[in-house]
Amino acid sequence: MPDGTRVTAPTTTVPPTESPLERAAGASFLLLVAALPWSIAPMGITAGLCAAFTLAVWLRRPARWPRTPVLWPTLAWAAALALSIAFALDRAASLPRLSKALFPLLVPLAATHAARPQRGRRAMALLLVSAALAAAFGLVLYARYGAAWPSRARGAVGHYMTFGGQLLLWVTLAAAVLAVERAARWRAVALPAAALGALALAATFTRSAWLGLAVALVTLLGLARPRWLPALVVTIGLALVLAPPAYRERAWSAFDPSHPNNLQRTCMWRSGLAMFRDHPLTGVGPGGMKEIYDRYMLPAATERAGHLHSVPVQILASMGLAGFVAFLLLYGSLFRCSIGGWRDRGPGAALRLGVTALLVGFLVNGLFEWNFGDEELLYPLFVLAGMAWAARDWGGDGTTEPR
Repeated sequence: MPDGTRVTAPTTTVPPTESPLERAAGASFLLLVAALPWSIAPMGITAGLCAAFTLAVWLRRPARWPRTPVLWPTLAWAAALALSIAFALDRAASLPRLSKALFPLLVPLAATHAARPQRGRRAMALLLVSAALAAAFGLVLYARYGAAWPSRARGAVGHYMTFGGQLLLWVTLAAAVLAVERAARWRAVALPAAALGALALAATFTRSAWLGLAVALVTLLGLARPRWLPALVVTIGLALVLAPPAYRERAWSAFDPSHPNNLQRTCMWRSGLAMFRDHPLTGVGPGGMKEIYDRYMLPAATERAGHLHSVPVQILASMGLAGFVAFLLLYGSLFRCSIGGWRDRGPGAALRLGVTALLVGFLVNGLFEWNFGDEELLYPLFVLAGMAWAARDWGGDGTTEPR
């Protein structure tokens, strides 16, 4: 689809004034956005608060429910998840995973609040500031624990892979703002998020997130600034050559099939495909994977796996073809939320561009990691998609300042 193609979003009627309940719902949405770069507890608390206030508003104004591209794919995903649980090898362990079906509802939740351009732009600016602070916090903790391999930056989430996945999202979004937004204040907000985020991402030593970011940046510039692509390729090449030995060795190890970590991932993938062959329609179920993996564990494998370190393999193994098709529909609907208008100006265009690129990077990251099962990543992924859908009606000519 050409980058100028515009998928028309439904017009949301926004009243000129808000009731106290609507203001409370809007404030809770800003709290949710500010919590996204941090840990699961504040994300869950603020999401629940925002959902409660917003539901109260929706009950008073039912017509305000936004029609986003994720509605039917969400239902398909929920049905596939329920089907896999019904036929799971361990139903008791799988049943709690049904709550994962609720995450796509964050898209209409975010779209509702971001439909007010001023609030949407404010949320975007707040997100970038919070992301910069979270990256700085991760770097401080990293320095405290030695700032050298095998120490790895873990951030507020406490795990280097999850932290790397978060930073992949924030750096891509900040880079999109720097690529298309000319307003000085927006660039001043995005630059620290991009710089601190990139440093923190390097310190995670997470190869799949590095690769995901590289692909996301190539996508971003290919869509909006193709003339900058050679400079990006040269920069990545120099980084691989001139990086300190620990970083360089870590990066090159991603392409070494004999590396011990790569061998274990290969064993997990082969075992996952064996599960799929035995249970092709609905998989083995989303719960109890560690015990099920023990039954399929290859002689060369030395690690017990709670998940299979690959989104497509994990979904095929745990949910079968039904789950894999539903995932493709759901993820494709997220692209529909952000696609188009990438060469326009204004924060809305930057947001749509950034979300499109980070969706690509997240997908690449997910080839080597079960990031779609990580709640600390699902919260921001779906919220950003909802904001991108609403941003089509923000307008802007590149001069809008964050407020």
